Amino acid sequence: MKFTYSNEKLTGQMEYGLLPISPNAELGYRPLELFVSSLTGCSTSVLANILVKKRIDYKSIDVNVSAVRNPEKANRIEQLTFHVGVQTVKVEQAKQAEKIAALVLKNCGMIQSVIESIDIRYEIEFLSDQPKKGDVA
Repeated sequence: MKFTYSNEKLTGQMEYGLLPISPNAELGYRPLELFVSSLTGCSTSVLANILVKKRIDYKSIDVNVSAVRNPEKANRIEQLTFHVGVQTVKVEQAKQAEKIAALVLKNCGMIQSVIESIDIRYEIEFLSDQPKKGDVA
């Protein structure tokens, strides 16, 4: 990876293309966004692989991440909570949610790189992708 800093922006030359990085959201992606994105990208890929191996069919996976930062310590990230919604036909897998979440944490290299310094919480909810009676399709 190669990076160049100029005009309040760091630009990374990546395999996929250019990646603008800046604390100013008008100039590029903020470092927090990139950090959380790397953890989310890794953990969601691991989750998808686990679901396939467990033969749990899913339509989509939605992830919302909340961060707790400490302004007294360089605004460091102290906690990240991943709220994961798995859209599936069968919600019976809800009993497996905690076990699957533990497997994701154990097998995601990005999370394993920071888990000893950041409190990581990973919560999975299986949601029906079937319309409820009375819903208009």
